[in-house]
This record gives sequence, structure tokens and C-alpha cells, in this order.
Amino acid sequence: MMRKRMLEESVLSRRNFIIGGSLATTAVLAGCGQQQAASTVQPVSGIQLYTVRDAMAEDMAGTLARIAEIGYGEVEFAGYFDKSPAEVKAILSDNGLAAPSTHVGHDVIRDNPMPAIEAGAEVGHEWLVLNWLAPDQRETIDQYKRWAEVMNRFGEQAKAAGMKAAWHNHDFELMAIDGTVPLDVLIDECDPDLVKFELDLFWAQKAGTDIPALLARDPDRFVMCHVKDMDQSGNMADVGTGVMDFRSLLASDVSRFQHFFIERDDAPQPFETAAVGHATLETILQTVGGQHAR
Repeated sequence: MMRKRMLEESVLSRRNFIIGGSLATTAVLAGCGQQQAASTVQPVSGIQLYTVRDAMAEDMAGTLARIAEIGYGEVEFAGYFDKSPAEVKAILSDNGLAAPSTHVGHDVIRDNPMPAIEAGAEVGHEWLVLNWLAPDQRETIDQYKRWAEVMNRFGEQAKAAGMKAAWHNHDFELMAIDGTVPLDVLIDECDPDLVKFELDLFWAQKAGTDIPALLARDPDRFVMCHVKDMDQSGNMADVGTGVMDFRSLLASDVSRFQHFFIERDDAPQPFETAAVGHATLETILQTVGGQHAR
């Protein structure tokens, strides 16, 4: 109880800072109101569980209980930590959490996707997301074209099981190879009916991408968003405490995203990161008129 009270006091203190000065929490309204009126998607605050991966490995049930206590309604998985799909589904149900998405390794997607597809269907995921490409898989544009073929096949397999496929970006997909941006190739080569994209704001910013222009190019392809912040040195920061201007990054197309997941890859205090990020994200979603799960 004392730990919970201390966490709440910390969050309230950080929330006051966030609301008073953070670019992330106060600035989305101007560009989003008209588009939100036309949107049928009611966003819910979510977190990518990679943020709390060490706690998940030690105690999944306890970790998800704390995530729900903070106020999150959705989670995105990054592994099941030796739990069966049935166990994962039960823990989610016990805590009133939805898990619309999970990350899947590129080697699994390419070489043996069916176990991941079957597990995802049992847990109840809607999205199966390629999480990352190893360096030796992303050296040339031709490799990206082959990965588009892999993703199209994976998308067909996911669709047959009642799910959908997506690609999560880092900075390297947005850095040109011989004058060609790999993400442009993926958008062009992946079947729009089979493969969507999960936009990671931090990595897109790190690559120097014009994010609003990227979204405007084909907004219906970007269905999920990793909301991540950056400090003045270009490193990751708790969402709401850094320099990311979420107004300019999200205002024009925020209503196109179906799911928003807070994430920090290197969180020194993961549950504080989760709490501060939730306070920020809730303010963003309230600003755009979203309904929030509790």
C-alpha cells in the first residue's frame, strides 16, 4: 500500500509538470478535433510490455496486475515468458486487460510462423507485428523487397487465422540505402490489404523523418503507434518529460491510429515510466476525445 501511495504521489507530481509544460500532453487538440469527429476508433491507453520485460520474466501475473492498477486498458506483448497461451489469456482476463497486438521475431515469421499464429489466435491478438530486422537482413534494398514478400505471405497466413500482420519500424527502415528509403519500398511492395505498419515515433524522429508527411502519404497503412519520448541528447526518456513535439507529430493523423502503446526500451524505473507515460497518454487521448478503458 505504501509503495502504491508513493507511486501515485510521484505520478501526480510528474503529471503536474507534464500538464504544465510538456509538449506531449497539451498540444494535440488544435489539429485533431475535426478528424476525431469522423473517426470510429475510440483509442485506449496501452503499453508495450518490453518496457517492463524483466518484471514480466519474473512475475507475469503480478506485473500485469500492476499495469492494470496504473490504469492501462491495453498491452502489447513482446514474448510470453514460458507461459502457455491459455495462461496468458487467463491472466489478461483476471486483470481486465486487452492484448490487441504482439511482437514476433523476423526469423519466426520467415521460417516457422504457424506456432506464433496459433498462439496469437488463442490469446486473442488482432495484430502480429514484425518487431525488428537483424543487421544482416537489412543491408540492401533487394533484401527489403524479399522481406515484403515474406510479410505478404505472413499476412495471408494471419488473415486465414482471423488476425492481421504489421511491421514495426526502427530508424534503419527510414535511412536511405543508395538513395532509396527502405520503408518506402515496404509500403509499396507489401499488400495494403495484408500488411499494415506500427509507427515508432522515437525511431522515426531519430532518423530525421518528416513524420506528418510520412503519415499523410498513406495514413490508412499506419494503424498502431509507439508513443516514445526523446531527451535533448537524443536518448530515450519517459513519455511526457522529453522534447518530442507530439502536436506536430500526431495532430494531422492521430485519429487514424487504432492503438497507442507507451514504450521505453531502456527504462531505469520501468513502473514509474509506465505511470508517467500513462498520465501523458491519457491526456493526449482525452484531448482527441477518446474513450478510455479502466
